[in-house]
Amino acid sequence: MKVSLATEMAPPFVLVAHFFIAGIIFLSLSGVALLMMSSDISGYIISSSLAAFSHLYLLGFVMMVIFGAMYQLLPVVLEAPIFSKDFAYVQFYMYIVGFSLMVSGFTFSDLHLLIPYGAVITYLSMLIFCFNVFITFYRLVNITLVSKFLLIGSIFLFISVTLGLLIGMSLGHGLLAIDIDAWVKAHIIGTLGGFVMMIVMGVAMVLIPMFSLSHGFEEKWIKAALYLQSFGVALSMISLIAGFSLFIKAVALVLMVAGIGCFIVQMVIIFKQRARKQNDYWAKNVIFALTCLVASVVACTLYFILDTPFMGMLAGVLFFFGFLLSFIVGHIYKILPFLIWYEKFSPLVGKQKVPLLHQMIHTKIADAQTWILFISIIVLCLGVIFQLAEVFFIGSVLLLISLVLVAFNAVFAFNYKIKE
Repeated sequence: MKVSLATEMAPPFVLVAHFFIAGIIFLSLSGVALLMMSSDISGYIISSSLAAFSHLYLLGFVMMVIFGAMYQLLPVVLEAPIFSKDFAYVQFYMYIVGFSLMVSGFTFSDLHLLIPYGAVITYLSMLIFCFNVFITFYRLVNITLVSKFLLIGSIFLFISVTLGLLIGMSLGHGLLAIDIDAWVKAHIIGTLGGFVMMIVMGVAMVLIPMFSLSHGFEEKWIKAALYLQSFGVALSMISLIAGFSLFIKAVALVLMVAGIGCFIVQMVIIFKQRARKQNDYWAKNVIFALTCLVASVVACTLYFILDTPFMGMLAGVLFFFGFLLSFIVGHIYKILPFLIWYEKFSPLVGKQKVPLLHQMIHTKIADAQTWILFISIIVLCLGVIFQLAEVFFIGSVLLLISLVLVAFNAVFAFNYKIKE
């Protein structure tokens, strides 16, 4: 499938920029929050500090970027415009208010009653997103493989945020008598394994072949990943909430591991057939991200088998920072300059000299940021493995430096001007 990042049906750049700018701001804030977490490296899964950080990072950065990318890529992939751009703006501002209340409630014990109110507002904002996506899909005649990933991911988002709302209401107001630990795990698996991973897999099948100039590869592995991952996540969530046997939970885990394994194999095939062999900061980030994804799956599997809290923390570091952060930042370096160039400079083509895309990123800063990010993740992992708070703090400082450099390059791209 040959696609471009921009079409006439794509939304205004200012809409996508809302999500990208907010995502980068919250990414920087989450880096500051990580500095306060050195004492929590044992990794108790439902501690308030971990809940505050994970929601700030996941909702503030990862989800923001995914929403922006979805609004940009859906019209490209589906060849149909988003149902309502106005709904997207409403979703953005409601989302900011809602998740800010949630993070405040998790961070400050005196404000814990804000959690259910923030959860409701966040839930409503995500319902708007899901409605926008579902109506857009409803008007389609043909649904492609990538479209299936995006649609299933959006369904998992709807289910997962509904669980999150019920958990928040039960904690704050005793709405339901539930097994909080099991429901939180189901919420996490649905959000990360269902929504985030399905969206990443689908988007990767568009962006990685595009940026690596890879063509003519088979898609049987990614097709297998679609079914294995979706069935595995669904079975895992149901087994946790319904209290099924350990055997059923193990089957669900095997399906998810197999699904991610098929995705990794597909990515390796695409990289082997790429025409662009240059290992720039994009390629380095993607390769490192996929390596960390494999390591996080191993750590997560050991966590469920051994029930060792710090192993869950290790899986989180590898997945959140090693995989998601590297994957997203690497693609920001490609996507953001293009969208800004398309908005600001494409009308000037043929009339005056316009910049090349790589000139809109400070390449030396990007290279330095990439290596600092890699080193910081290794140091963070060592801190978790050996339970050394000081080492974890050093890794957090290095990570924050890396995030500041990402923000610098984003500002550099947004403010780029043609040199006389």
